[in-house]
Amino acid sequence: MIVATAGHVDHGKTSLVKHLTGVDTDNLEEEKRRGLTINLGYAYVNADANTRIGLIDVPGHSRFINTMIAGVSGIDLALVVVAADEGPMPQTIEHLEVLRLLGIDQYAIVITHIDRVDNPRLKQVTEVLQSAVGGQWPVFEVNNIDGSGVDDLRSYLLQMAIGQQAKSQKGYFRMSIDRSFLLNGIGLVVTGTAVSGLITEGEKLFLLPANKEVRVRAIHSQNEKTVTGQVGQRCALQLAGIEKAQISRGDWLHASAQAPVSSRINVRLEMSDRLSFKVKHLCPVKLYIGAKLQSAKLYLLERQTDGSELGAGSRVLAQLIIDSPISCCGGDRFILRDSSESTTLGGGIVLDPYAEYSPSLNKTSKNYLQAMELPTYQETLHKLLIDQQCPVNLSVFKQVCNLQNSDLDAELQQADLLDKTKTFSLQGHEYLVTNEYWANAEKTIIDYVQCWHRDNPSAEGIQTSALLAGLQPISDSRLYWSLLDNLIERDLLRRANGCISIRGFKSQRCAEERQQWQLIEQALSQYTRQIPTLADLQNVLQIDPKTLDTALHRAVAEGRLFKLGSKRFVLFEQLSRFAQGVNQVAVDLPRFSVADIKNHLQLGRNSSVELLEYFDQIGFTRRHGQSRAVLDTTVPERMFRLT
Repeated sequence: MIVATAGHVDHGKTSLVKHLTGVDTDNLEEEKRRGLTINLGYAYVNADANTRIGLIDVPGHSRFINTMIAGVSGIDLALVVVAADEGPMPQTIEHLEVLRLLGIDQYAIVITHIDRVDNPRLKQVTEVLQSAVGGQWPVFEVNNIDGSGVDDLRSYLLQMAIGQQAKSQKGYFRMSIDRSFLLNGIGLVVTGTAVSGLITEGEKLFLLPANKEVRVRAIHSQNEKTVTGQVGQRCALQLAGIEKAQISRGDWLHASAQAPVSSRINVRLEMSDRLSFKVKHLCPVKLYIGAKLQSAKLYLLERQTDGSELGAGSRVLAQLIIDSPISCCGGDRFILRDSSESTTLGGGIVLDPYAEYSPSLNKTSKNYLQAMELPTYQETLHKLLIDQQCPVNLSVFKQVCNLQNSDLDAELQQADLLDKTKTFSLQGHEYLVTNEYWANAEKTIIDYVQCWHRDNPSAEGIQTSALLAGLQPISDSRLYWSLLDNLIERDLLRRANGCISIRGFKSQRCAEERQQWQLIEQALSQYTRQIPTLADLQNVLQIDPKTLDTALHRAVAEGRLFKLGSKRFVLFEQLSRFAQGVNQVAVDLPRFSVADIKNHLQLGRNSSVELLEYFDQIGFTRRHGQSRAVLDTTVPERMFRLT
């Protein structure tokens, strides 16, 4: 069990820890000289042969509140320490607010310096503290000089530790580094509180956000040498493969190389009840998460009725835009303070560490975030799969929630979802949907293609892009591709010339239309350095403009042609070749220009511009200023597959 002190400076926190453990946690010369705690101090006491309590002595001075926040992250119980003669002070109240926002729900009240006051004063201080903490928590009266009253407190803590339910070891090992130092004859040592998982001596970890691999040479857990460290324990890890200069306070050690690292995170934010001013949209803030302190900007995904401002007690979905990437997982707690680090603004819980820029919060995104803040993963999965009927990207879900494969299987089993769902793979990711949703989506696709045949009897089939556009109710294009491939493999649908048709369907094109198409196809195939317009084809074919226009748009509807922009036409086979060429360019040039594509494809500039704009529209490429990057390399193979 991990216990932390909380309270105002000079209220006796350090002497209390010394009485409890026999250890003086003010071990720095400056701390001795100034008579206050600057850094986190640690001490330990045995509850029984198998249980050890770790005590964290956190600073009470307002200048060191960032250190205090790091110290109480991941604790099991808070000792709220208040001097009887002074009563609750500003730092006492702020510490209590930080504890509440971090989700700490176990407290014990310790009133120190009882030798300085009479009984009525003790009763008054106790009543004020009980009200401030918000519950009928045990109260202990301690004399800091002779240590009287400490035995009762120690007995209570030992009882709580022995009765504490063992924390689940599910998930990968994670620990936020709060100290790093070099020891003679030992080497580099880092310390922190493990928030999940289990680590064994000799195993490898990844330092995040740098994603540098390290090896654990030795472990001290709860101040004892051991071969393992686990969730809920203070751990000191001797590391190999890294230099001290490469480690920053607040970096994470994670057992998975796929752990989330991002500069945007979506959160549920609760503003402090003590906030005396309004917090505006896009205001700069200081983010405290684990032992990390980082500058960020607050982006409000939900607007208040009175505008883009938050007052005391407000609860909203928000996005934190962080100055540099950090590592975190869903469920991690955080604190926000103002940019000057003088006022606690609020705190909350991380919902999505892989957030992307979004000018507004649509219904799908909001539903997802609300599902992610449910108390258990079973509830979250049930909400997403059953209630919202959404495909779940299991690969991402496991990373966001820090779940191993066995952990996820257990969650699905407990949620009674194993027999009601099926998985499919796409682009290296595994997705999960309900059997009912999958069957309904298949029927939707088949019905849509059949309706297309009825309305377009002369067409050989529907373009894959047009089919995708018409199936938006399926909600996720990734599911669409997997469903389509599955239907084709089962010979319920056919794919030819980039078009999808029902098995056995034959077009009803007349001889005249076939002749017109042959002429158009011949003309189009002659263009190698540009994509022709309607006027270009008119000059070559000398066909009546109205007839040509009708024939071209019929060919577009049938999937034989693609229309780029407002006037250019390209054969399906040529478009497929152009897309492959863009993928080839991206191998050597992750960021490429219009000129790069123009030179590689040997096209004119206008044709190249309109071609890339079309590729942007279908999600194949994405523009970044004056350059572009391939967004999804599989789009050409899927959308422009000829057979």
